[in-house]
Amino acid sequence: MRLNIFGWIEALAFAGVIMAFISADFGWILIYSMALAIAASVIVCVISRKRFDVSCGGFTGVYAVGDKVTAELIFTGRGFCFLPFITVYGRFMGQPFTARCSLFGRRGSVKISLRAAECCLNKLEIDGIILRDMLGLISFRSPVRPEQCAAAVLPRIVEYTGPSVPPGLLPSDDEAETEQSLLTGGLPGYEHREYFPGDSPRRINYKLSAKKQTLFVRKNESAAAESTDIILAPDADGSCAEQALALSGRLIADGGAAKVICGKDSFTAASPSALPKLREWLAFRDLSAASLAQPQEHESLSHTSVTISKQGVIMG
Repeated sequence: MRLNIFGWIEALAFAGVIMAFISADFGWILIYSMALAIAASVIVCVISRKRFDVSCGGFTGVYAVGDKVTAELIFTGRGFCFLPFITVYGRFMGQPFTARCSLFGRRGSVKISLRAAECCLNKLEIDGIILRDMLGLISFRSPVRPEQCAAAVLPRIVEYTGPSVPPGLLPSDDEAETEQSLLTGGLPGYEHREYFPGDSPRRINYKLSAKKQTLFVRKNESAAAESTDIILAPDADGSCAEQALALSGRLIADGGAAKVICGKDSFTAASPSALPKLREWLAFRDLSAASLAQPQEHESLSHTSVTISKQGVIMG
């Protein structure tokens, strides 16, 4: 609790002037009235400061970098609740914000709108909620904390700028990779499959494509190639996620597969058709916590691996 001492001194000084130069009775009435108003304002604020809940909403679907994202903090009163001045401050979309609203009775809300500057999961972090009484004499730091909420922002489609990473050439013993390869390549034993955006032009069979009136690419083996592990380091940011997506696309175009690892989670992409799903998966990854960005020990024991951090791409 913080008292505004100057406000009290000014009010008492004004009442003293009234008593000395105009009317003593009127001055005392003014003092009593101010005392009652101050007491009522403080008591109402003290009673109301714990009688509300905070929830977060307003997010729908996924966003792109540059989109305007609006989050809504909803204050719901429980019983008698009268809070004319509520100040919320924190961080959202990597930017600090300060928002103000009021709560009279059952419901009050405040909207926070900022543009998405970076991809992946952007949390709304509340550093504090300050409550002030009606007269602005005291302020409380609210003990109530809102539930966590976050907006998913898709990585941009960018060019890969790191060192050359060769795709895995050995057959994979990963069931998920093999199943994904078969789903995109048709039945086992077929030598060709339909073209997907991102396939290397060198693998296109133009003679067969002209005959079938659709593009077909050579499929040398029905088994999937061993994936290359792409590990997002503990200090990874949105640009690292975009490079992971770009590297995955390059590996797949060269006939390989990619497994992007973010902490305990991973996603395997073995065909161009899996890249949009990988992009959406990356949008829901939280890169803010270092503990979530640490890969499991067994993830990269057998596969070729690269680590992407703010410092660049590290092989091995």
